[in-house]
Amino acid sequence: MATPEQIREAFKNMAKLHGPAVSNIAKVKSVDEEKAICVLVDEDGQEFFDVRLRPVLSGKKSFILVPKIGTYVLAVRVEDDDDWMVVAADEVIKVGYYVGDTIVELTDKVQISAGGENLAGLIDDLFEAISKMVFTTNVGPTIKLVNASEFEAIRTKFKTLLK
Repeated sequence: MATPEQIREAFKNMAKLHGPAVSNIAKVKSVDEEKAICVLVDEDGQEFFDVRLRPVLSGKKSFILVPKIGTYVLAVRVEDDDDWMVVAADEVIKVGYYVGDTIVELTDKVQISAGGENLAGLIDDLFEAISKMVFTTNVGPTIKLVNASEFEAIRTKFKTLLK
C-alpha cells in the first residue's frame, strides 16, 4: 500500500512528464530594473530570459521586487505560457509599491512620498524649523537652543533611515 507522500510524489512525477513545471527555484544571473525583468539559471544550467519582476509589464508601476544578483528566487509560471515571474527572493535590493502618486520603496533606505511631498524632506524641514525656534521669556527672547545637539543627532538618524 502506498503512503500519501508516495502518491503525491507519483502525481508530481506524472505532471512533469505531461506539462511544464509551475514553479522554479533558480539563481539570478542578471537584472534589468528599468524593463522590470531578470535572467534566471536553474540547477540544470537552463536559462530563463525576461522573467518578470512585476506582475504586468505594461510600463505602469504598481509593484516591483528586485532580487540581488547571485541569489536564489522562487519564480512561478504566468498562466499557461512561457512567461515567468519572481514571487519571492532569498535577498532583495528593492521592493516598491506605487499607488497613483504615492510611493513606498524599500532599498537600503525607506522612501515614502505622496502628493508631491517626501517624508524625508518633511522631517528635514521640521528639524530645520526646530533649530530656528525662538521663545519669549519673562526676560526676553531666547538666543540659543540648549539641546540643539540632541535634535541634530535625531536628524542624522532619520537621514540614515529615509531617502
